[in-house]
Amino acid sequence: MKKIVLLYPLLYVLTLCINLQELKANQSDSLLFVVRIDDILSRNMSILPRSILPLQDTLASRGAKATCGLMPHRLIETANADGQLAKEIILSHNKGHEISQHGLIHICQICGRSNHEMYCSYNKRALSYEQQEQLISKGVQIMEDSLGIKPTSFIPPGHVYDATTKTVLADLGFPVISTAGTMGRSGDSLFDVPINSEYTWALTRQNYSANLTNAIQEIKQVQHITGIYVLMMHDPFIRLGYENGITLEWMGALLDSLNTYYGSRIHYKTLTEAAKIFDSELSTNNTKETSNAGTQPTGISLLPNYPNPFNPTTKIGFYLP
Repeated sequence: MKKIVLLYPLLYVLTLCINLQELKANQSDSLLFVVRIDDILSRNMSILPRSILPLQDTLASRGAKATCGLMPHRLIETANADGQLAKEIILSHNKGHEISQHGLIHICQICGRSNHEMYCSYNKRALSYEQQEQLISKGVQIMEDSLGIKPTSFIPPGHVYDATTKTVLADLGFPVISTAGTMGRSGDSLFDVPINSEYTWALTRQNYSANLTNAIQEIKQVQHITGIYVLMMHDPFIRLGYENGITLEWMGALLDSLNTYYGSRIHYKTLTEAAKIFDSELSTNNTKETSNAGTQPTGISLLPNYPNPFNPTTKIGFYLP
């Protein structure tokens, strides 16, 4: 009888060790995948139709979701005169997609160019704290008034920003920023979830296959290092009228390949959701948690630790069914 009593703890420890080994094996296989679309309501009006829904339907049919970088001022311009685009954005939000703030108007008040806003990269001069606060706050107010949505992530226009931008965002309660920098804490309260690459800006039939192959290879490589990949897109090139829907076709092919390769080990998230996974202490009180039954994990999955390397502490995210 004594031998049996001693056997149970031994079996328990042995089972625990096996489970830990399985979790460790899964750690390098899981992928968080984020689709970030900049310049929603872009001023490029030559590519029609203007609807953002065809791409989102392509994503949703494969279990994916998007973070849409919205220029808030466009909501009160002629682009939204009939209110249709605002209705589409609200619909997207209600379906679990994230609406991120992409500056205010995407035009620099110092030089008048449209490829930056908070910091003038031509004159090497930043707007003051008060000026940046006014721009960002106005954008937040427009989004709340027009959409009933308060953004939790911020995408600097042209990836141009400075320390003042981060301070303003933190003071205004933004938990997440997305740049072209390095993933991790960006100040005391901001978490940066940067983009990796974009493959659809100049997509043609000639480079279609090469871009698809390169994207798949890069995603797998990055996944082994960080466990997360953020694919960048731009609004004008996601529209159905862009070379007869070539981007929609390409995105569908990419997601089909990723779903086949990773299966239940791929988890589609928004910028804010991804940041929350890597930093559980991040304050996302304004975030409306959404779920997609088609993307829920079917087993235990351990994410790569962050930061790595680390000293003296690290954080490990995980999924439970």
